[in-house]
Amino acid sequence: KDQTLYWISAPEEEVWAWNTKDAPFRRLFDTTIGCVVLKDGPKGSIVVGGERAFLSTTMTSNAMADFGSGPTILCERPEQNQATRPNDGRVDRQGRFVFGMYNNYHRLGCSEGENNAGLYRLNKNLEMEQILDYKYRVSNCICFPADGKTMYFCDTPTRKVYAFDYPEGAGSLTNRRLVWTVPSSLPGGPDGAQVDADGGLWIALSGAGRVVRVDPSTGSVTMVVHLPVKSPTSCTFGGSDLDELYITTRGPDGGGLYKIKLPGVKGLPEPEFQVGGNYKL
Repeated sequence: KDQTLYWISAPEEEVWAWNTKDAPFRRLFDTTIGCVVLKDGPKGSIVVGGERAFLSTTMTSNAMADFGSGPTILCERPEQNQATRPNDGRVDRQGRFVFGMYNNYHRLGCSEGENNAGLYRLNKNLEMEQILDYKYRVSNCICFPADGKTMYFCDTPTRKVYAFDYPEGAGSLTNRRLVWTVPSSLPGGPDGAQVDADGGLWIALSGAGRVVRVDPSTGSVTMVVHLPVKSPTSCTFGGSDLDELYITTRGPDGGGLYKIKLPGVKGLPEPEFQVGGNYKL
């Protein structure tokens, strides 16, 4: 509703905002950031999934008002005693915040190769529920089609993307089925993802220099967006008609933001995290 794009630079501890007309601006949060989602409230209301805690704030281009208010702690992050942090996350069609954790040392270190990260849902009363019956290493591809009855998810090192039945109320994910596996001919793995208005699943392939559209019903790749850098990190739809695909990237050759207009393809409005009216921060 703000016609504003928000994205993060995780290691730099930054959230960026851009209305696609004026100059983009950033805000520093003094914590490694996994994701950012919209929050119901005044213009610019967001929730930041930080390694230290989940933060609620309002980002505007008015620097004095923005920095003067400062973020507030919405709630503590889970897995306080694990070598993990929040990573991928989106708001479901019911206005709840679904997010997954990330094994900080899944490549090398104290928890190398260990499946120690969980998948959680935060509801309007700020109650946190674990919704996946197994642990993994790196959460990604969390997104929902228009009816909200399915959730997509992957553990990036496995290179496999799954669909689950998603409950409208409380309860865990069920009926896991494989949607797509990254072909052996491609490097890298699935990162962030988004669903278009026709149900197509758009997946950023970090390390492969492309974003692919997969038909979840067949597992077929129906479109490919090639990028001039190796590692796209996520994608989403924007613009007044939701017909522009925005793609974030990371280094060493990336770090830029890309936009492509795809004829005949439109996205879905991004839901906002709903916090119960009787709860006060």
